[in-house]
Amino acid sequence: MEAIYRPDLEAIVELVHDGARVLDLGCGDGELLLRLIASRHIYARGVEISESAVRTCISNGLSVRQGNIEEGLLDYPDQAFDFVILSETIAFLNRPVPLVCEMLRVGRRAIITFKNAGFWRYRWRMLIGRGFGPTLDSNEPRERAITLNDFYALCKKVKAKVTQSIFLVDQRRVLYWPELLAEKAVFEITKLP
Repeated sequence: MEAIYRPDLEAIVELVHDGARVLDLGCGDGELLLRLIASRHIYARGVEISESAVRTCISNGLSVRQGNIEEGLLDYPDQAFDFVILSETIAFLNRPVPLVCEMLRVGRRAIITFKNAGFWRYRWRMLIGRGFGPTLDSNEPRERAITLNDFYALCKKVKAKVTQSIFLVDQRRVLYWPELLAEKAVFEITKLP
């Protein structure tokens, strides 16, 4: 099976420093953790709900535990990690605010990525009546539509500040009007003092 190029994962790798302690929430098959280990020589941990994905991670030598991240991160002490990552998972959470608070408790920085629902193609799709995200018969999990302004409001609510942001469309960086032109957003946030 051929690997799919994910520019958002490359952006995350760019944000993480060498030798960092990283916790990846909703880590899937561990692709991001493996990239970070190879290029940044990180100390890696992961949490994933899918039993088969956890088995894949373990077979690749990753330290990943099975669990529901929405039940909290009580197993981890304060500031145990340099980075806690939530890559393209926030849109599928029932209660994202408590989880982001927990991420900022156990990590010095949080990296959160998501599809920008304000992207012009998604807006057009909704205007012509095709909705946002999966169709009713796709058997895919429900997905919350998140805009950049929604994310900034979340940061304000959890008393966090954006320290870095990278906006992407296809494989290119978006430098202007990300609210309309960025398909994906990558944010690094920290807790306000």
